[in-house]
Amino acid sequence: MPLEIELKLALPPAALAATLAHPLIKAAPLEHEPTRLDSIYYDTPDLALHAHRVALRVRQHGTQQIQTVKCAARSHGGLAQRPEWEQSYQDQFDFSAIDNPEAAALLESVKTALVPVFLTCFQRDTRRYTPRAGVEILIMIDSGEIQAQGRAIPISEVELELVAGEPEDLVRLAAELQKTLPLTPDDVSKAQRGYELCHA
Repeated sequence: MPLEIELKLALPPAALAATLAHPLIKAAPLEHEPTRLDSIYYDTPDLALHAHRVALRVRQHGTQQIQTVKCAARSHGGLAQRPEWEQSYQDQFDFSAIDNPEAAALLESVKTALVPVFLTCFQRDTRRYTPRAGVEILIMIDSGEIQAQGRAIPISEVELELVAGEPEDLVRLAAELQKTLPLTPDDVSKAQRGYELCHA
Protein backbone atom coordinates (compact mmCIF):
# COMPACT_ATOMS: atom_id res chain seq x y z
CA MET A 1 0.00 0.00 0.00
CA PRO A 2 1.62 3.31 -1.06
CA LEU A 3 2.08 5.70 1.88
CA GLU A 4 2.39 9.45 1.55
CA ILE A 5 4.30 11.16 4.38
CA GLU A 6 4.15 14.94 4.42
CA LEU A 7 4.20 17.94 6.72
CA LYS A 8 1.94 20.86 5.86
CA LEU A 9 2.53 24.44 6.97
CA ALA A 10 0.09 27.33 6.60
CA LEU A 11 1.66 30.29 4.80
CA PRO A 12 0.26 33.83 5.17
CA PRO A 13 -0.21 35.09 1.58
CA ALA A 14 1.78 38.22 2.42
CA ALA A 15 4.81 36.00 3.17
CA LEU A 16 4.78 34.15 -0.18
CA ALA A 17 7.54 36.26 -1.75
CA ALA A 18 9.76 35.94 1.33
CA THR A 19 9.24 32.17 1.34
CA LEU A 20 10.23 31.82 -2.31
CA ALA A 21 13.30 33.99 -1.60
CA HIS A 22 14.40 32.06 1.50
CA PRO A 23 18.06 30.99 1.02
CA LEU A 24 17.38 27.33 1.82
CA ILE A 25 14.50 27.17 -0.66
CA LYS A 26 16.30 29.13 -3.37
CA ALA A 27 19.30 26.77 -3.08
CA ALA A 28 17.13 23.66 -3.58
CA PRO A 29 16.94 22.78 -7.31
CA LEU A 30 13.62 23.22 -9.08
CA GLU A 31 11.92 19.96 -10.01
CA HIS A 32 10.31 21.78 -12.95
CA GLU A 33 8.92 25.20 -13.75
CA PRO A 34 6.08 26.41 -11.48
CA THR A 35 2.96 24.51 -12.50
CA ARG A 36 -0.76 25.29 -12.40
CA LEU A 37 -2.69 22.38 -10.90
CA ASP A 38 -6.48 22.21 -11.26
CA SER A 39 -8.25 19.37 -9.47
CA ILE A 40 -11.85 18.22 -9.35
CA TYR A 41 -12.88 16.32 -6.21
CA TYR A 42 -15.67 13.76 -6.64
CA ASP A 43 -18.17 12.25 -4.23
CA THR A 44 -21.78 11.09 -4.20
CA PRO A 45 -24.57 13.68 -3.73
CA ASP A 46 -24.86 12.58 -0.08
CA LEU A 47 -21.03 12.66 0.36
CA ALA A 48 -20.60 8.94 1.05
CA LEU A 49 -16.84 9.03 0.43
CA HIS A 50 -16.37 11.91 2.87
CA ALA A 51 -18.36 10.00 5.49
CA HIS A 52 -15.82 7.16 5.19
CA ARG A 53 -12.85 9.59 5.09
CA VAL A 54 -11.91 8.75 1.50
CA ALA A 55 -10.98 11.48 -1.00
CA LEU A 56 -11.11 11.08 -4.77
CA ARG A 57 -9.78 13.67 -7.20
CA VAL A 58 -8.80 14.06 -10.84
CA ARG A 59 -5.96 16.54 -11.35
CA GLN A 60 -5.02 18.25 -14.60
CA HIS A 61 -1.21 18.38 -14.82
CA GLY A 62 -0.21 19.84 -18.16
CA THR A 63 -1.72 17.56 -20.78
CA GLN A 64 -2.09 14.68 -18.30
CA GLN A 65 -4.98 13.80 -16.03
CA ILE A 66 -4.17 11.94 -12.80
CA GLN A 67 -6.66 10.06 -10.63
CA THR A 68 -5.78 10.05 -6.93
CA VAL A 69 -7.44 8.25 -4.03
CA LYS A 70 -6.46 9.08 -0.47
CA CYS A 71 -7.69 7.48 2.75
CA ALA A 72 -7.88 9.00 6.21
CA ALA A 73 -4.60 10.39 7.48
CA ARG A 74 -3.00 10.14 10.89
CA SER A 75 -2.07 13.79 11.35
CA HIS A 76 -0.46 15.69 14.22
CA GLY A 77 1.21 19.07 14.16
CA GLY A 78 0.91 19.19 10.37
CA LEU A 79 2.70 15.83 9.91
CA ALA A 80 0.43 13.40 8.06
CA GLN A 81 0.79 9.79 6.90
CA ARG A 82 -1.92 8.47 4.59
CA PRO A 83 -2.44 5.70 2.02
CA GLU A 84 -2.47 7.16 -1.49
CA TRP A 85 -2.96 5.67 -4.97
CA GLU A 86 -2.21 7.61 -8.17
CA GLN A 87 -2.69 6.57 -11.77
CA SER A 88 -3.51 8.02 -15.17
CA TYR A 89 -7.15 8.98 -15.70
CA GLN A 90 -8.69 8.07 -19.05
CA ASP A 91 -12.18 9.60 -18.89
CA GLN A 92 -13.48 6.96 -16.50
CA PHE A 93 -12.66 5.90 -12.96
CA ASP A 94 -10.54 2.79 -12.44
CA PHE A 95 -10.18 1.48 -8.88
CA SER A 96 -8.55 -1.87 -9.73
CA ALA A 97 -5.12 -0.80 -8.39
CA ILE A 98 -6.38 0.06 -4.89
CA ASP A 99 -5.12 -2.68 -2.59
CA ASN A 100 -7.15 -1.61 0.44
CA PRO A 101 -10.20 -3.91 0.20
CA GLU A 102 -12.56 -1.66 2.17
CA ALA A 103 -11.68 1.47 0.18
CA ALA A 104 -11.87 -0.40 -3.14
CA ALA A 105 -15.27 -1.90 -2.30
CA LEU A 106 -16.64 1.49 -1.24
CA LEU A 107 -15.43 3.22 -4.40
CA GLU A 108 -16.79 0.50 -6.67
CA SER A 109 -20.16 0.62 -4.90
CA VAL A 110 -20.60 4.35 -5.59
CA LYS A 111 -18.83 4.53 -8.96
CA THR A 112 -21.93 5.33 -11.02
CA ALA A 113 -23.13 8.01 -8.56
CA LEU A 114 -19.96 10.12 -8.44
CA VAL A 115 -20.30 13.83 -9.23
CA PRO A 116 -17.95 16.86 -8.90
CA VAL A 117 -18.27 18.51 -5.47
CA PHE A 118 -15.51 21.15 -5.40
CA LEU A 119 -12.38 22.38 -7.20
CA THR A 120 -8.87 23.32 -6.14
CA CYS A 121 -6.93 25.65 -8.44
CA PHE A 122 -3.41 26.71 -7.53
CA GLN A 123 0.13 27.27 -8.71
CA ARG A 124 2.80 24.97 -7.27
CA ASP A 125 6.51 25.72 -7.00
CA THR A 126 8.36 22.43 -6.33
CA ARG A 127 11.97 22.10 -5.19
CA ARG A 128 14.03 19.07 -4.13
CA TYR A 129 15.93 19.48 -0.86
CA THR A 130 18.77 17.03 -0.18
CA PRO A 131 20.56 18.08 3.02
CA ARG A 132 22.66 14.89 3.21
CA ALA A 133 22.96 11.41 1.72
CA GLY A 134 19.81 9.37 2.18
CA VAL A 135 17.48 12.31 2.74
CA GLU A 136 15.30 13.83 -0.01
CA ILE A 137 12.36 16.15 0.59
CA LEU A 138 10.10 17.86 -1.93
CA ILE A 139 9.29 21.44 -0.92
CA MET A 140 5.99 22.42 -2.55
CA ILE A 141 4.72 25.98 -2.25
CA ASP A 142 1.05 26.29 -3.22
CA SER A 143 -0.89 29.49 -3.90
CA GLY A 144 -4.46 29.63 -5.24
CA GLU A 145 -7.99 28.85 -4.09
CA ILE A 146 -10.66 26.25 -3.38
CA GLN A 147 -14.01 26.75 -5.17
CA ALA A 148 -17.42 25.31 -4.28
CA GLN A 149 -21.00 26.42 -4.89
CA GLY A 150 -20.00 29.88 -6.11
CA ARG A 151 -17.74 30.53 -3.11
CA ALA A 152 -13.95 30.48 -2.80
CA ILE A 153 -11.33 30.39 -0.05
CA PRO A 154 -7.58 30.89 -0.49
CA ILE A 155 -4.87 28.25 -0.65
CA SER A 156 -1.52 29.41 0.70
CA GLU A 157 0.70 26.69 2.15
CA VAL A 158 4.00 24.86 2.10
CA GLU A 159 3.98 21.06 1.87
CA LEU A 160 7.10 19.10 2.74
CA GLU A 161 6.86 15.59 1.26
CA LEU A 162 9.28 12.84 2.28
CA VAL A 163 10.93 11.09 -0.68
CA ALA A 164 13.74 9.42 1.29
CA GLY A 165 14.66 9.57 4.97
CA GLU A 166 12.62 9.67 8.18
CA PRO A 167 9.59 11.74 9.22
CA GLU A 168 11.84 13.55 11.68
CA ASP A 169 13.70 15.02 8.69
CA LEU A 170 10.50 16.87 7.74
CA VAL A 171 10.23 18.26 11.27
CA ARG A 172 13.84 19.45 11.19
CA LEU A 173 13.33 21.24 7.88
CA ALA A 174 10.10 22.85 9.08
CA ALA A 175 11.83 24.10 12.23
CA GLU A 176 14.64 25.62 10.16
CA LEU A 177 12.18 27.46 7.90
CA GLN A 178 10.14 28.65 10.89
CA LYS A 179 13.16 30.49 12.29
CA THR A 180 12.62 33.31 9.78
CA LEU A 181 9.24 32.61 8.12
CA PRO A 182 5.72 32.86 9.68
CA LEU A 183 4.82 29.22 8.94
CA THR A 184 2.51 27.28 11.25
CA PRO A 185 1.67 23.54 11.28
CA ASP A 186 -1.68 22.81 9.63
CA ASP A 187 -3.51 19.50 10.00
CA VAL A 188 -6.38 20.43 7.64
CA SER A 189 -5.98 19.08 4.09
CA LYS A 190 -7.22 20.82 0.94
CA ALA A 191 -9.90 18.13 0.70
CA GLN A 192 -11.12 18.79 4.24
CA ARG A 193 -11.26 22.52 3.55
CA GLY A 194 -13.17 21.85 0.34
CA TYR A 195 -15.80 19.81 2.18
CA GLU A 196 -16.07 22.52 4.85
CA LEU A 197 -16.70 25.06 2.08
CA CYS A 198 -19.44 22.82 0.67
CA HIS A 199 -21.16 22.85 4.07
CA ALA A 200 -20.70 26.59 4.66
